[in-house]
Amino acid sequence: MQRILSLLSDSKFHSGEALGEALGVTRAAVWKKLKKLEGIGITIHSVKGRGYRLPTPLELLSLDALLEAGLDSGIPVSIVFETASTNGDMKQRINDGTSLPLMIAAERQTQGRGRRGRHWASGVAKNITMSFAWRFENGPSVVEGLSLAVGVAVARTIKKQGIPNPGLKWPNDVQIDGQKVCGILLEMVADEDRCDVIIGIGLNVAMEADVMSSVDQPWTDLASRLSKTPSRNQILADLTNELVTVCKAFEDGHGMKHYQSLWQAHDVLHNQAVTVSSLSQQRTGIAKGIDESGALLVEGEDGVITRLHGGEVSVRRR
Repeated sequence: MQRILSLLSDSKFHSGEALGEALGVTRAAVWKKLKKLEGIGITIHSVKGRGYRLPTPLELLSLDALLEAGLDSGIPVSIVFETASTNGDMKQRINDGTSLPLMIAAERQTQGRGRRGRHWASGVAKNITMSFAWRFENGPSVVEGLSLAVGVAVARTIKKQGIPNPGLKWPNDVQIDGQKVCGILLEMVADEDRCDVIIGIGLNVAMEADVMSSVDQPWTDLASRLSKTPSRNQILADLTNELVTVCKAFEDGHGMKHYQSLWQAHDVLHNQAVTVSSLSQQRTGIAKGIDESGALLVEGEDGVITRLHGGEVSVRRR
């Protein structure tokens, strides 16, 4: 399916015969592959005597395009067409002994998930669905607050595309004008000597509304905020480079001390009345930014500051 989608990506008409010759299959096999593409949400126009075409050009991810966009050539890359979960793929690579760092990106993710086990919708070849893994030799303690620094990396990346005011909502949502544009999920594979961190990122670039029909919160994408759809390869290259910078900073011991003020410059909850929910209780207060560890500071009615860490905590404006 990836090969035939690549052939159709120019949005020009291609006959079934020409597609079959390029793929080394029969016209009947081409028709079956096209039906499979339609089954996963790709719209294909068919005109008798002219062939098949996509309604608009489609940019697929490729290593050559990423390197041309400035990707750090020292970062190994794996691009897959379809997978259940890029984080799951990364865990398997780590278990198999693959060296890190590594970046995995997928055109389609069928079982992506966000925080608290929520499903993450992504569409096909429209958005950024990726995982980046880094090995911290000094153990888990050095990565405290890393997910917030990753939010800064995403904010920097979309700023380069022309988004002037990305917001960060503790602990790891990226927003534009109060609407979610990106989710971040960190997972760790750790022992006493080292800590492998998997950074999963889903970024809406050109999201189709029907894909997001089941989402229960306001969302947006970059294409609807800009004059044209930005290059996914450029975004992925910039984002990966930003993640390398973040991980090196934490590896060198700078951690959230460096990123605290950068994160707070985008904090959408600062001085806002919030409701904080966990598995065991619910409380209200005023959000007062974060401390050097990345914990959210919430001032209660009695003036006492409570420090909240991630995990199963959810924060919403009141």
